[in-house]
Amino acid sequence: MSNGSSSAKKIIVLGGGISGLTAAKALESLGQDCLLLEQCPTLGGLTRTVEVGDFCFDYTGHFLHLCRHKSPADIPYAGLKDEDWQKVSRRSVCFVSGRMVDAPIQYNLGQLPPSELSECVKSYDERPAHTGSEPPTFRDFIIRGFGKYLADLFLIPQNEKTMAISLDQLSSRAVRRFFPPPNEVLVRAGIRGEALAAAEYNSFFWYPKSGGIGALVKGLSAGLNGVRTNQVAKMMDLPNRTLHTATGESIRWDTLFSSVPLKLLCQISNIPELRSTGEELSHSSTVSFNIGVQGNLRPEFENVHWIYVPDRSIPFYRVGFYSSISKGTCTPGNSSIYAEVGVSSECLDSAEIVQNLQPKVLASLEELGWIESRRITCVVVHVIRCAYVHHTERRDSLVDRILARLAEFGVHPIGRYGLWDYTSMEDSMQSAISAVQNFL
Repeated sequence: MSNGSSSAKKIIVLGGGISGLTAAKALESLGQDCLLLEQCPTLGGLTRTVEVGDFCFDYTGHFLHLCRHKSPADIPYAGLKDEDWQKVSRRSVCFVSGRMVDAPIQYNLGQLPPSELSECVKSYDERPAHTGSEPPTFRDFIIRGFGKYLADLFLIPQNEKTMAISLDQLSSRAVRRFFPPPNEVLVRAGIRGEALAAAEYNSFFWYPKSGGIGALVKGLSAGLNGVRTNQVAKMMDLPNRTLHTATGESIRWDTLFSSVPLKLLCQISNIPELRSTGEELSHSSTVSFNIGVQGNLRPEFENVHWIYVPDRSIPFYRVGFYSSISKGTCTPGNSSIYAEVGVSSECLDSAEIVQNLQPKVLASLEELGWIESRRITCVVVHVIRCAYVHHTERRDSLVDRILARLAEFGVHPIGRYGLWDYTSMEDSMQSAISAVQNFL
């Protein structure tokens, strides 16, 4: 392909989300032609923004947390301008016992009602002693770190609602920089009502001043050649390095970079071992209800970006406020909200899942007093089939085995779902750059 040479390597990038786009841009910048295939009519994957009337709705809350780069303008291949973005100091809260407590709750315990604060302190003081060994499960990690009362009050139900799985089934390796680790100084300060600033990966984030997070996709896709949408990969003939699409086309590769969820990639391969290994990978799904509302939000929500909701009787695990994050997500005089419901991947196959959930979500929001149904202008539903990867005890060994087998056929997964991990958008883009550099 490159320079018209018949001996040039044929490179395919499978998936047009931010990691796939980054890989394609990185390849082109190094003089390598590639063909990017995306199954949807538009690029972006889950980092898309949909415009509906007076509103912009993202595919759930996607915020640009930067650790490697100083600002959006520093992100490789995106061509972003800092003046188009705003740096937001995160304000998230936990809805517990009928009141809002600043997140993370474990470092703001002094905001709880006195009776619950007392129980949390007692349980924290009586928590299991640290033995020096790694706790086997995510549930054990939480109880050992913060005590059983707070675990049962918030930490366990919140995470189980989000990931739609019992924490007993998740390894403690699921705890990375995305879950604040136990910190005695911070916990004690929070108990006294003297919350100290905790260094967290999402204390700050960047977001476009106008429109939604799709601005990142526009930057990454600008000027990109060799892009084909509506291309559904149906089967991968790995020994012959040939991809068969839903339209009957066969495309050969020498090297293939894939941001397709690793479980799905295994399912469409013609290697029985890969298909059976991939079946052991698990994940949750998310149904996101995006709601356009006439008028302003309740005053107490004007500066809140999202709310964690651990109560199992309430269908959603999180409610976010787009219009509090950026006024540019809707026209003046309107507000926008999203409510996320975690479901198992098996439940998502039920044809009635969205039909049954929507009235429950709207009714719960109104019962809580967070919206008024008479002011709702529109509801847009986004179904995220692969939302949270489950770090089960066998996840690491399974992924290592799959990646090694795929590498034999020139297939290199990238991104959050391609690598079957829980990473930030910045991490996903960096994984693509690293894969391209390693390939070259």
